[in-house]
Amino acid sequence: MVSGKAMLAAPLLCLLAACGTATAPSNDTSTNTVAPVTGNAISVTPVSDPTAFKVGTNLSTIYNWDRNRPFMNLLYGTAGWAMINTSTWAAQDVPAGDLDANGWVKTLPAGYMVQAGISTPAVGGDFICRFQGNGQLDVMGPVTNVVKGAGQTTFTISTTYPNPQFPIIRYPVDPTNYIRNIDCREASASTTAIFSPEFLSAAQGFKVIRFMKWALPGVEGNSGTSAAFGGGTQAAPNYLVTWATRNKPGDATYTSHDGVPVEAMVEAANELNADPWFAMPWNADDNYITQFATYVRDHLAAGHQVYVEASNEVWNGTYPVQQQACAEAKAEALPSAGDPAQVGCALERYAEKTEHVMDIWKNVFAATGQSSQLVRVAAWQHVQPYWTERLLAYMNLYQHVDALATAPYWGNAGEIGGMSLDQIMTTYLPGQITGQLDFAVQQKAVAQKYNLRYVTYEAGVGLIMPNNVPLLQQIDRDPRMYDLYKSFLSQWQSKVGDTLTLFTLHSEINQYGGFGMFEYVGQPISEAPKMRAVREFLGISTTTASTDPTPTTSPTITCPDGTVVLSTSTCPAPTTTSTGSTSPGKRTGATKGGGKGTKTGTAVV
Repeated sequence: MVSGKAMLAAPLLCLLAACGTATAPSNDTSTNTVAPVTGNAISVTPVSDPTAFKVGTNLSTIYNWDRNRPFMNLLYGTAGWAMINTSTWAAQDVPAGDLDANGWVKTLPAGYMVQAGISTPAVGGDFICRFQGNGQLDVMGPVTNVVKGAGQTTFTISTTYPNPQFPIIRYPVDPTNYIRNIDCREASASTTAIFSPEFLSAAQGFKVIRFMKWALPGVEGNSGTSAAFGGGTQAAPNYLVTWATRNKPGDATYTSHDGVPVEAMVEAANELNADPWFAMPWNADDNYITQFATYVRDHLAAGHQVYVEASNEVWNGTYPVQQQACAEAKAEALPSAGDPAQVGCALERYAEKTEHVMDIWKNVFAATGQSSQLVRVAAWQHVQPYWTERLLAYMNLYQHVDALATAPYWGNAGEIGGMSLDQIMTTYLPGQITGQLDFAVQQKAVAQKYNLRYVTYEAGVGLIMPNNVPLLQQIDRDPRMYDLYKSFLSQWQSKVGDTLTLFTLHSEINQYGGFGMFEYVGQPISEAPKMRAVREFLGISTTTASTDPTPTTSPTITCPDGTVVLSTSTCPAPTTTSTGSTSPGKRTGATKGGGKGTKTGTAVV
């Protein structure tokens, strides 16, 4: 996607379905717009029991290969566009100059077509891709009955889980009226539905939703790493995250730049009746942070808190964000800039950055008397209480945050050599839970010393066994994992008693670990011992599969523009113009960073 396109302040009909103009393409250079501070904004309601025990979850990425399908529009599972040489069928990345301001492919060299993978739904059936522009759109892969026509293609998808095959769309490009605004979903589905029923069902019952992987595309670092956050293991070019170049509702993909638009994340939290947890890009300028915080403040359902942190795992040496933080610390001549281990320098720069980001959020929410909704988070390594105390004390960071967060993972592959499965399940992992809870008690004491809450940003079994994936699969699928999760949840509630955010909703068991509570979208709950334990702990029925639609707990309302939303959501607001500041704030730097999935060896964090 290239800069210069106005944000589409559109109804929810357009929020996540492609909803650009139906006319011929043009070069739109209008100013950015955001929802107004007043008007249809959510009314202010005090947050009840802000420190009450809650169980939350991290979401998986939105990529199709992550074995889940959060959006109704299957297109939003694509990792991006490729151009295919029709003579050799070799694939290449589409140059940025061939994309329009919303990321749609507007031109290609002669002899090329566009191609993109899309999400695989949990269940097969009849589907339709609707689009605008000249040409026919083809669908290939696990599909039959493909019928191509003007503005639409119909087809049937086969059920392929638990070993998904991914459909592919392919089409030519007419530069005078190129194909765009593609929306692929079940033929019988509502055209205004934003999220898939299987996603809403899988996430039901969680009271906190951490959107880190939605906002940090390619966060594992092994594919498609985002330059915005510093996640992954590869070097990155300079990259500044701005409101003008952010991903917007109706864009062609949500896996570049800053990830899923804030509008979608807030709507997901509202529909799930959950508190959202956001990670701000390390390289975001002040205007981006201000506009993001303002949108959340004005559109999050009443009575909810919002958790916010700066980037993700800046302590983690496998992520370039730590290297960037240390480089910035050195440039500023911070006290620990010469630390060869790059712990102290990352800590000091992270504390400085966190103060700056949190002060912006605080000012935005204080302007309308909503400061009580904020949970400003400082996050650090779980097994290092010494460093978390240093973090909170540095520059009096504790005065700028509301909570300390760590990630109590239990399990270290390097310690289970020669153990039988029974020993791992009945002795080793229970002992790991005890050890991690001991660290949690220490971390809680550090937080309480500074009058802060203590919560988790991630948690759960953390074994990574790249050389023995079959054993890891046995461990994660063992029925005794149910008992381990129930024990962990109960002990956390009694010993800590504040928000426990687990990791993660869906994830394949592979060389990068087995972090998912579901292995794939639509997995029967009977085959998912982790999720069955969580559901039973939360008092949610476990007699149905995860593909069943989420229970309707809130009535719907019809907005003046005809949009139907849950009563916990707000109707779309009229558009106003906002120029805002583009000041870079404190040394916003430039590389990618912050994520999960490339840790090797120990999983203790």
